[in-house]
Amino acid sequence: MTRKDLTELALGFADLELDQLEELNSHLQLALRIRRQSEVSVDLDAPRVSATKEPTLADLARQTLGDLESDYDFTLADQALLASVVLSDDLSQTTFSSRDINDMIEECGRPRVAHITSALGGLTGRSYLVGSTKELTLSSEGRSKARGLIDMVTRPRPGSQRAA
Repeated sequence: MTRKDLTELALGFADLELDQLEELNSHLQLALRIRRQSEVSVDLDAPRVSATKEPTLADLARQTLGDLESDYDFTLADQALLASVVLSDDLSQTTFSSRDINDMIEECGRPRVAHITSALGGLTGRSYLVGSTKELTLSSEGRSKARGLIDMVTRPRPGSQRAA
């Protein structure tokens, strides 16, 4: 790709919505990780990004879901929403199933949800997830709701002894 092609491509970014830019960023980060796999770490000129980068929404969702010591009592829908963010952003799955969500919940250290379809019913009813249990997509509203949930759970509460 020529520099002119890259410039034209970059100019088109201004027309994209925020959720489209976030998805593009996720794909770009994945492509960069794949390309860097053929390099020996000491040969890379660029400093290691992972040591200083801000955590992504997917990182925060995985961390929040995996925090079994949290005082917060997650509903099944909370768990499914956080797992959906990880699947969508971290694993770059544009669509996933209820089984994928349950697998991610279990991967984060929580027990499998016996009636995952009940939890998903509330999320699809509010359009946080779009589709059926066999093919779901995380909506921008769902992403926003997950960000709010993470903020609510991780924000230090007045009088709390937990370190921030």
